[in-house]
Amino acid sequence: MEPSQDILIEGIGFSKLNLVIEPGPDTPEQPARQGLERLLEKNLCWSGLFTLWGGTTRYCTASAAPERTDMKLNLSDEGGRLRVRLKDASGSEGLVLFDDSLAIAAEPNERPVMDLVNRLAERITGQPGILGSMIAFSLRQPGYAKVIVATTTQGLPIRLISHDNEINILPRWAPSGTAMVYTLLGDQGSRVYYQNFAPPGSPTGPSRFLTEAGSLNAGGSFSPDSKRVALTMSPNLNADLFMDDLVTGVKTQLTSRLGIETQADWSPDGKQLLFVSDRSGAPQIYVMDLDTREDLRLTFEGNYNTDPRFSPDGRLILFTRRVDDIEQVFIMDTNGENVRSVTQGRFDSEQAEWSPDGRQIVFSSNRTGEFKCYVVATDGSALRRLTSTPAGYEETNPSWTRQRMFR
Repeated sequence: MEPSQDILIEGIGFSKLNLVIEPGPDTPEQPARQGLERLLEKNLCWSGLFTLWGGTTRYCTASAAPERTDMKLNLSDEGGRLRVRLKDASGSEGLVLFDDSLAIAAEPNERPVMDLVNRLAERITGQPGILGSMIAFSLRQPGYAKVIVATTTQGLPIRLISHDNEINILPRWAPSGTAMVYTLLGDQGSRVYYQNFAPPGSPTGPSRFLTEAGSLNAGGSFSPDSKRVALTMSPNLNADLFMDDLVTGVKTQLTSRLGIETQADWSPDGKQLLFVSDRSGAPQIYVMDLDTREDLRLTFEGNYNTDPRFSPDGRLILFTRRVDDIEQVFIMDTNGENVRSVTQGRFDSEQAEWSPDGRQIVFSSNRTGEFKCYVVATDGSALRRLTSTPAGYEETNPSWTRQRMFR
């Protein structure tokens, strides 16, 4: 799938590397090897690190020859294996940065390819690759209530996480990847549920409801150590932010204003909390200093700004803004300045979430006529549907963790 004209992402502070693929002259043409190459190119693209040149696929191939070549990937057939050598093409021409191989088989297995690209990504960035990591979202099947499911970066398999008869929305992973909170809507109102996937004896306790039934209990964002959750509760019929200590069970009220305050998001350093409040008469984004409990309004343009998310490095904020009755994803600096568009066009795009390495974004959009989840690199290239669910299935509220799919 080629990048869409309706997506434009810029100014993220990360430029993708131009990677030239060099098939070795000694490599014979054979279907098994070609299939393996296609898988390799797909995963190099989906790593979010590269723009490819000279490959055989169109996943993230440059539309024209790049002005510069950052790296070269040499492929050669050696004893029934595809040797993969990454070379520096910028400063130290020919310096080998990575050298590994893949078995050539009649039916290529994608898992070894993903593992190789993850090792390659870690070799050149110092951060583990994100291929195969999990993305949870709310899925509505025709005739059924919404459930929470999880899939991988490849969109398969899709596995059920929630197990009840209520409507399940707003999943949020813990940074550890071993727990999640989500909101249930049913006959008892809205409740926030904590699901712990860790073995029994975890210090944060077993899976349980964090709130009683109420008029508005929703959301949830974990602290960096995964031991506290910031969420919205309405014990006095007013929706305020609370902090729930999962170890002690103590809840601390963070706000006490009239109006709805919700959609909390914890900063990576644990010192601040983003949230949405309609105290001004319309939903706007605020940031709170958790030491002083003082908050600052960040958005002033427009009358609908929601879904704030700190980037993994804490330098940027993703959010949704309604423009001309269409919801679009934007990015701003943490002081509310330098706002720039991420999505544009005639489709609603919302609920964006960063990839664990901050190089890609997953979001929900109705570009097919119904909401599906999409992944795009932070420079706007390599836009793709996350899953291939059929028509009538709705996907919303994505959340991404570095953890791999449960086995």
